[in-house]
Amino acid sequence: MKQALRDAWQQFLQMPSVTDELTARRLLMFSVVCLVCLGTTMIGSASMPFAAHTFDQPLYFIIRQLVYLVIGVLVAAIAVRIPLKIWFDQAFLLWIFTLGLLLLVLLVGANINGSKRWLSLAGVTFQPSELAKFVMVLFTADYVVRRGDEVRFSWTGFLRLCIPMFSVLVLIILEPDLGATVVVVASMMAVFFLAGAPAQQFAVLFVGAFGALVMAILLEPYRLRRLTSFTNPWDDELGSDYQLKQSLIAFGRGEWTGTGLGHSIQKLSYLPEAHTDFMLAVIGEELGFLGITALFGLLFIMVSSAMRIGHRALKNQHLRAGYLAYGMSVIFLLQILVNGGMNMGMLPTKGLTLPFISYGGTSLMISMLMVAVLLRIDQETQQPAPRSARDAYDGKSTR
Repeated sequence: MKQALRDAWQQFLQMPSVTDELTARRLLMFSVVCLVCLGTTMIGSASMPFAAHTFDQPLYFIIRQLVYLVIGVLVAAIAVRIPLKIWFDQAFLLWIFTLGLLLLVLLVGANINGSKRWLSLAGVTFQPSELAKFVMVLFTADYVVRRGDEVRFSWTGFLRLCIPMFSVLVLIILEPDLGATVVVVASMMAVFFLAGAPAQQFAVLFVGAFGALVMAILLEPYRLRRLTSFTNPWDDELGSDYQLKQSLIAFGRGEWTGTGLGHSIQKLSYLPEAHTDFMLAVIGEELGFLGITALFGLLFIMVSSAMRIGHRALKNQHLRAGYLAYGMSVIFLLQILVNGGMNMGMLPTKGLTLPFISYGGTSLMISMLMVAVLLRIDQETQQPAPRSARDAYDGKSTR
């Protein structure tokens, strides 16, 4: 009996600890599945009144979101099987492809609310600027390693990177889509900084990006109104401050535990198209402060898991993969911060979705794609890079 107890105790001590089981890969997959389930449920709740009034079909938006979800899962299932070497080898072609889509959307894109951001084919819409976020981070992660010496020790690498960056940014601004522009610039700057770019080059890039942002705001009166309206959401309640005011009312009605799933009042045409950019306000109203806390907890787990994957990749000398993982983490983080700040009146109103939560087919598909690439990075960077591969990652490749 004593021997049996002793053997059982030894087996218990040899069991993996909880921290060993909570790997970045498992936490990432867990958080994404939870976010998709929560987002799909809340899109159904928030969109039913608007869909019934506009399309005479209460389930219109939830059906479309489920279709995009199925497509996104298929895209992710394919992407996770593609080796990272293929992604990086085709980075330039993907940039050309994205550039073509951005040009095409300006020529034949659907004009919705004064913006030409969507390509429509057989009832399915696609937003190229969402793809541009991922492609530009992929392109930059490959570039700063392939041209590592030029990036770190001369201005040549910086100037060469400006050409593809500004060509994409100009086309996105012409749509116009200032939110996507900010995300692309910030994520590329993050990768550029991680690659060891000199402080002078990083400062020039930052000042140039900030100056361009200021000019883009000043040249469009509606952007200037958005920038100033959030400072006092009550001075023009029926005009430029209307959405923000209704969003704040929704948060106030939710209190601690919310009004209950489906019991939101603001989604009844008070908060316009609440299932898109202002989904967070509906969640705050129906699920309350506790629901918002749980949501941001899941988002934190997702972003921190992505960064853990990037950190291990860099630690094991998989530099391209590490920079790419960090770049995608920054994309997720910026969209979370901007969307959350916008809903709560801390930032100006901007058209950025909350990943996996807001309605938006392209955003959902590209987010699924980025998660799949993160899982592939985790799979390929478990062990230190071989010396031969490490040399290629150190900027000594002749490609």
